[in-house]
Amino acid sequence: MGIRSSLKGAIKRALGMGETTSSSTAKPSSPPPVAEAPPPSAEGDSGASLATIECGGQELYERISAGEKIIVVDVRTASETRSGTIPNAVHIELGQLPARWEELKDADEIVCYCAAGMRSYNAAMFLREKGLFNATSLEGGISSWTDAGGPLVTPEA
Repeated sequence: MGIRSSLKGAIKRALGMGETTSSSTAKPSSPPPVAEAPPPSAEGDSGASLATIECGGQELYERISAGEKIIVVDVRTASETRSGTIPNAVHIELGQLPARWEELKDADEIVCYCAAGMRSYNAAMFLREKGLFNATSLEGGISSWTDAGGPLVTPEA
């Protein structure tokens, strides 16, 4: 997990997202108050909960097959997409996301994916920091999609 945390930090710095502090690193001298987080607003939770930042390939495949309107974003490089993409995916490389994230602002739901899940996780975190709390990451990357029976399309050259 140390490597994953280090990589996440490096990617966040590269995207200009800065460092986030973790309550696990703080050493309080007294127990924390019972209610650390503010209560949800009348409009509901902000949706920034990390508990729901990842979805599985089977879940995504079933939801797309059922006709749900989900914008799927491929954050891999152009050379990686040559091996196939999820049908109708929008291609925005992770490095281009800071300049192009507003293209996604009207989406009902966004699922980012990459090869293994690391870049897509950081893409979803970046989008959430921009206020797109409906962004998630495909856990396990594109192979979790194909393992669930999801088809791939080869982009035209």
